[in-house]
Amino acid sequence: VFGCTVWPSTPHSKAVGDSHPYPQILRLDARDSFNDAGRMHGAVRISGRWVPKEVLERISRRSQGPEVPSRAEVVSHFCRAVHWKDRQGKLCLSSARVALNRLEELGLVQLPAPRRDRKPASRRQLYDDGAPLPPLPQLPANGRAITGLRLRLIQGDKDAGHLTWNRLITREHPLQGAPLVGAQLRYLVECDAGIVGAFGFGPPAYHLACRDQWVGWSPVAREQNRHRVVGLSRFLIRSGLRVANLASQCYALVVRQMPLDWKQRYGVRPLLMETFVDREHHTGLSLSAANWRRLGQSKGRGRDDRQRAHAKSFKDVWVYEFQSNSRKYLQSSSAEVLAPRSVFSRSLNEDWVEEELSGADLGDRRLNHRLKEILKQRWARPAASYYRSFDQTHEAKAAYRLLESPRPEITLQSLLKPHQEQTGRRMAAEAVVLLAQDTTGLSYNTLQKTQGLGPLTDPTSRGQFLHTLLAFRLDGIPLGNLWAHLWARPAQSDTAQRNDQSVDEKESARWIRAFQVSCQWAQRMPQTQIIVCGDRESDIYELYDQKPAAPKNVHVLVRGQHDRSLSGGTQLRAALEQVELGGTLSVAIPRRQDRPARTAELELRWKAVELCPPAVALKKSWPSIPIFALWAREKNPPQGAEPIDWVLLTSWPIKSLKTARRLVKWYGLRWGIECWHKVLKEGCKVERRQMKSALALERALAFDMMIACRVLLLSRLGKTHPDLPAEIFYSPEELAVVGIKKKRPGNILPAIG
Repeated sequence: VFGCTVWPSTPHSKAVGDSHPYPQILRLDARDSFNDAGRMHGAVRISGRWVPKEVLERISRRSQGPEVPSRAEVVSHFCRAVHWKDRQGKLCLSSARVALNRLEELGLVQLPAPRRDRKPASRRQLYDDGAPLPPLPQLPANGRAITGLRLRLIQGDKDAGHLTWNRLITREHPLQGAPLVGAQLRYLVECDAGIVGAFGFGPPAYHLACRDQWVGWSPVAREQNRHRVVGLSRFLIRSGLRVANLASQCYALVVRQMPLDWKQRYGVRPLLMETFVDREHHTGLSLSAANWRRLGQSKGRGRDDRQRAHAKSFKDVWVYEFQSNSRKYLQSSSAEVLAPRSVFSRSLNEDWVEEELSGADLGDRRLNHRLKEILKQRWARPAASYYRSFDQTHEAKAAYRLLESPRPEITLQSLLKPHQEQTGRRMAAEAVVLLAQDTTGLSYNTLQKTQGLGPLTDPTSRGQFLHTLLAFRLDGIPLGNLWAHLWARPAQSDTAQRNDQSVDEKESARWIRAFQVSCQWAQRMPQTQIIVCGDRESDIYELYDQKPAAPKNVHVLVRGQHDRSLSGGTQLRAALEQVELGGTLSVAIPRRQDRPARTAELELRWKAVELCPPAVALKKSWPSIPIFALWAREKNPPQGAEPIDWVLLTSWPIKSLKTARRLVKWYGLRWGIECWHKVLKEGCKVERRQMKSALALERALAFDMMIACRVLLLSRLGKTHPDLPAEIFYSPEELAVVGIKKKRPGNILPAIG
């Protein structure tokens, strides 16, 4: 929150008068770079906003003048100068005071000295005046005849119910005198017989792994939309009351009234409500009965637990959606639309590396240049070791310095970022793109001293796992890598606790994360339909649960692994067996090892179904999900051949035999990522790397991933489009070499094939 970035003033900076602030550099979009604002105007970024340095200099001068203002006057002037106001137009004095104190600590502004000595800081507590609690109301045990049950909003410190709320919470709530922070609403739950309980609402958690994974928002969207989430910080039913369904009735009152009151006070209507339940004291059954959804567990860290000492107990995380499509709004953020560029467009540069890595930014111009040089040399010798890839010894040493650099910004993501941007542009030029996601293990069994590796499927093996998102045209032409995740598995397995874990705590979270990344890219190419495809391992209920919040141009296509329960009380396969035959499809099965090529005749059946959540404690309160199921089963397979038996689950509407055939063919394109894995391992020899750390292996892998995409692209083009002019993808020097080898006149190949 208080991260501070300072840019030097430039000759173009203008003096700022009291009545002339710099509103044009405030509230910048998260996509704006520091160069666009900070370098141009000379500004400081504090608490998520830009502050002109001229405003800070003016405050410092006035603080040293003959008539020194008070700190309160300085904060008020500061808010007006930088237009720091809330959605109702009120000055954000408290937040601005904290920001100015932080700037003073950094030496960027000089504030007036406090006019009185500050008392030693004491822990904030709710004030309890010691008065007796209101009498306990007499209520019927069944809870059905409670007359006048209502919420009473406390308007402020002068409200007569303010002290009553403090007394109830301080004496009967487990958190006792711990105060609410930030924006807040307080309620007393009343009925005709008296006061029943109390509610307290405040801001949500800054970071919450299971919530953030479920919402699916990007860091930019989270920063922009977190104010649309409200935290249920306090809920109390007075001790001594044992009334059935009383908690559920109170939650129903909150759902109706709280969003309206929050909008009236803070100018924004919330979309989501979250709360925490300590399972040692409460079961959460009342939340489940009130249609809340349990997402997982917290990490035991409070807002001020900067040392991550796990000072708090682990709690269940529950959320309530005020709108059925709340996640779609929470995911939305301003997105820059991509400029399409077809994969068949002629190269603007003689070297494809210059074009593929345009816009690379590793924080240093020399590193950017070294990044391109390494890729060029590796492209010339992809199967060689890193040292043998370079013509000169000093070039090899420079490459190893980059791979072993201590700079934390050099990661797999930063190295692949320019390639992924170009991949997005190639996707934007297509009407439909298939995104295949899959995981492969990278074995480094010989690297016994390399730090950061873990066991693979075999506990005796060592290595890392790589999960990638690869884009394909509908003719099988690869467009590039859109996202990648690399990790090492810990030595200790926690498989026994799988059903009690949320998906963000499991390795299977990679499938959901890849889908969410696809949604973020889809916002930048609204004209392109994106199908996210996965094999049986991606048959995860949470993946289908992400689709309702996804953009309209994103669809899911998964081969089912589980015979899931449907809302009608039947099982998935049993329901498909009752469907009449919709048609057939002939597919060519290529040869595999000792199995000859053949043609398979598939029977197609499809149906719209609703998937029920798994019968585990975490997901029992989750809703059923509508989806289309397609069964492709081979009839009369040859003796000894493994028959094709696919149950495909998709969000793409299936209304005809033509669509069903199309989806089966699209799923067949998923095999392209397996071919890419083969190029990566056998062509680029990634498993033969000899590095001292997993970080160096990760950085070296980034170059090989881009090369593998290029190799697979050229090989597929040679088969799919043999008459395509070779000049589109090869430089004149490369064509001359190949022309000499093939003994063609003119040393130029006429076509890519």
